[in-house]
Amino acid sequence: MKKQLLAGLLTIAVAAAALTGCGSSGKDEKEWPEKAITFVCPWSAGGDTDFNIRTLAKYVEKELDATITIVNTTGGGGSVASNDVKNQKNDGYTFLAFDSAIALNKASGVTDFGYEAFEPVAMYAKSTGEFIVVRADYPVDTVQELVDYSKEHPGEIKFAANTGGTSYFAATKLKEIGADFNIVNSGSSSERVASLLGNHIDVSINSMGVIEQYIETGELKVLGNMATELPEAYSDYSLVKDEGIDLAYDLVYNLLAPKDTDAEIIEKLSSAIEKVVKENADYAEEIKTAYGQTPYVLTGEEMVKAFQAEDDMYMEYADEFQSAQ
Repeated sequence: MKKQLLAGLLTIAVAAAALTGCGSSGKDEKEWPEKAITFVCPWSAGGDTDFNIRTLAKYVEKELDATITIVNTTGGGGSVASNDVKNQKNDGYTFLAFDSAIALNKASGVTDFGYEAFEPVAMYAKSTGEFIVVRADYPVDTVQELVDYSKEHPGEIKFAANTGGTSYFAATKLKEIGADFNIVNSGSSSERVASLLGNHIDVSINSMGVIEQYIETGELKVLGNMATELPEAYSDYSLVKDEGIDLAYDLVYNLLAPKDTDAEIIEKLSSAIEKVVKENADYAEEIKTAYGQTPYVLTGEEMVKAFQAEDDMYMEYADEFQSAQ
């Protein structure tokens, strides 16, 4: 009888311990994020990609109740940052905040990988266009005039275009119609503006938020917008494609995670981003004021399709990009 009672007590004790263990495991296990998150931006502070990820992060922090740190890792047309993040632990604490240049890095041979080397989180913003800009006293007023002027002065016009960037794609497309530029690598968006103002280059490509103050002061002028559609905020500037020039693309900003990052983490972060972009009026006002942007976000299958479309468009020029280096 005593043995039976002892056995029963032991069974109860083991069961209780198991239940306690399950309960404590659930209680002690911390949900992501339990420490600071890092978003790595491939471009220096002051440019459009940096602005967009910093603005988004500020609002996503509140949604996740977490700290997000922005790290600017520049170099190699963005490839230094993408290689760095690709090789990070897939623990959900390091992400790549890039843009359309990730597809161009691959097409130009700067890297041997594109978005497919990561877990896509979100396409969280879209530019109102990249503008071809020159100093106000430069003797051209349209993109076609710039092309014609380059033919008259072959190799003399210093055109800022980063290998593996959208600016290089633009230069390549203009070359198709006979432009003859001296391609100069001039760094990030903000650095290109400084070089333009300092007469170190003649032509730059920038988002409006970076150049608007210089347009207003009369130091710079816009030749055309390379967006696929005329943005409401900057409808005074004509589209390059409306000059009959086959040059139109959209610059989108994306967030990527190292391969095989937990799907639940990806989902939680992408949901937080969607909520900010779609519902937060303060966020919408901030991107409108700074860059004339309207909220834009893609996640899931729509995002993957958009990535593939970008990849296909730029890979058409892979041979030309790589032979020109």
